[in-house]
Amino acid sequence: MTELFNQLLEWVANNNFWAGVAVFFVAFSESVAILGLLVPGVVLMFGFGALIATGTLEFWPVYAWAVAGAVTGDGLSFWIGRHFQDQLRGFWPFSRHPRTLERGIDFFQRYGGKSVAIGRFFGPVRAVIPLVAGMLGMPVWRFIIANLLSALVWAPAYLLPGVVLGASLELASEVAFRLVLLLLLLLITVWLVFQGVRGFYRLTHSHTTQIVQTLCSWGGRHRGFQEIARALGNPKHPEIKGLTQLASLLIFSTALFALLAGLLPSQPTQTLDTMLHNSLQSLRAPWSDELMVHFTRLGDLSIILIFAGTVGLSLLLRRDWRTLGYWLAATLFGLLVPVLLKYGLRIPRPESGVEHLGPWSFPSAHVLRSLTVYGFFAVMIARSILRDWRWLSYGFVAVAVAAIGLSRLYLGVHWLTDVVGSLLLGLAWISALGIAYHRHTQPATHPMRLTLGVTGILLLTLTCAAWLHQEETVRRFQPGPASVSLQETAWISGEADLPSYRHDVRGRFNHPLDIQFVGDLEMLSSQLQLLGWQPADQLSWSNLLRLLSPSLSLQELPVLPQVHDGRHETLLLAKPLADGGRLVLRVWSSAYRMADSLQPLWLGNVASQRKVVNLNILSYPVTVEDFDTPLSILRGDLVEAGLSPMPSTDNPLMIRQ
Repeated sequence: MTELFNQLLEWVANNNFWAGVAVFFVAFSESVAILGLLVPGVVLMFGFGALIATGTLEFWPVYAWAVAGAVTGDGLSFWIGRHFQDQLRGFWPFSRHPRTLERGIDFFQRYGGKSVAIGRFFGPVRAVIPLVAGMLGMPVWRFIIANLLSALVWAPAYLLPGVVLGASLELASEVAFRLVLLLLLLLITVWLVFQGVRGFYRLTHSHTTQIVQTLCSWGGRHRGFQEIARALGNPKHPEIKGLTQLASLLIFSTALFALLAGLLPSQPTQTLDTMLHNSLQSLRAPWSDELMVHFTRLGDLSIILIFAGTVGLSLLLRRDWRTLGYWLAATLFGLLVPVLLKYGLRIPRPESGVEHLGPWSFPSAHVLRSLTVYGFFAVMIARSILRDWRWLSYGFVAVAVAAIGLSRLYLGVHWLTDVVGSLLLGLAWISALGIAYHRHTQPATHPMRLTLGVTGILLLTLTCAAWLHQEETVRRFQPGPASVSLQETAWISGEADLPSYRHDVRGRFNHPLDIQFVGDLEMLSSQLQLLGWQPADQLSWSNLLRLLSPSLSLQELPVLPQVHDGRHETLLLAKPLADGGRLVLRVWSSAYRMADSLQPLWLGNVASQRKVVNLNILSYPVTVEDFDTPLSILRGDLVEAGLSPMPSTDNPLMIRQ
């Protein structure tokens, strides 16, 4: 796949004219009537912008082709509308979907000639507005002006996001491609969850009463479910007994399902669990760990207890006893059921090496208790929100719980089935509680004050926890590799199975680990500093803005950290070169220890860097794909410093203190 992608980039770079024609066709197709409804022009223009950022395409030629295509597409649509006028109503797809054309007519009548410029950026009507403008007799000269001016703005608006992403990916290839992949996965997850909640709510909210009545009617006809049905459906019937029976039924059903699934040999869930676990572990990087620890903290027991206690105290002060009872039911279920199922089923966790965790995996206590507590809080406040907007409270909670679930998978402490099972169990309980709560209580009178208050306390608690314990928590979820004993003879002879390249998610294997050092790393650093090497100014929040200063020299730009085996460099030194470039020495820790002296074996490489400027806005250093020359320079410095490499080896460069 990587080779195919590189060949595609090479073809585009060598055939800029045809690439420009492709841009013209995409912009034309995205703008022309009917076809614009089918062609994913936004995505394709985004991709062209990314190619601009990588230097494969030039911005101004692509911009010109895009403007020309957009103007031509809208112009053709205008001519079609002007020529056929009302006959368009009988053409496909308007004959079968008249609402599409009517929506465009309403939009044009509302905004007049400005709709040609506005509509180009308004997804639902962009492909029919020029058609409608011609159909309704808009003056040609006014259309031409609006068409041209809007295209001049539309092209960069669609290209620049791709340029930004492309520059980010190019930058990420130097520093944190894993982080970019993880952020993309997170954004896609958030979008899918949010859209899923909105779509499900809009599909079912008008039928909720009928669905509940049908379920309660079915339960009333079956003797074993009559008490549960009455508790949920009858506002005058006491609900405690029925909800207790339902909770017991949910726990028993979950345990039975987990036991049956565990008895089946080689079930598909095990394969999926293992695949996802290994895939997410390959994305591990220090910055990603920091992000995921923030997410997982939302479900920590201390945070949940503070949140639940704050809401419970508020209900207690308001003397809202019935709602307080429901709140306790939601909270206690989320706190006690995970303990009961974990120690009842005893399903082991993934072998992640993370300490200070219980040994049992199913269900995920973080996911279940966050879903029950945050979820029921959403149920409480949703009743006082306008009906069409109630899904927002559910959507925000769903996104938060999804982030917690993803963080538990990423940190390697749960299987996918743990998270999915916890979600299903929590949703079942919250749905039942929500139905009973709506049937047996009146809406709260001051939900906004309660929401703002508990949200503020939650954010303050999370901030304090991150301030005090972030470093310790991240370290806890970053287990060190198991120590591997290495015989010196095997090391010198090359028989040891040591990694030859820095681990790259994209599988390029183009950054060799051609330096192997046994000894005190601080001593190596101090010796090299006497020869012009200096601790590198590493990228951080304090110097991030330097990347937005293209006038700075390469020496003034921060060095971008790189990841190997999920960790940043332990040693990072830089040395300026006479031609304005610089050398960068990176050394990572490894799992290997020498059998005789127990000294650690360090792995690294040395490379030269050049400066890259994108659109005269963003500048950053990138690695030059020539590792032999920098290695030769370093070898000379080592000899001068009295740290002669072992004479029997050339590559990798072996150094023994």
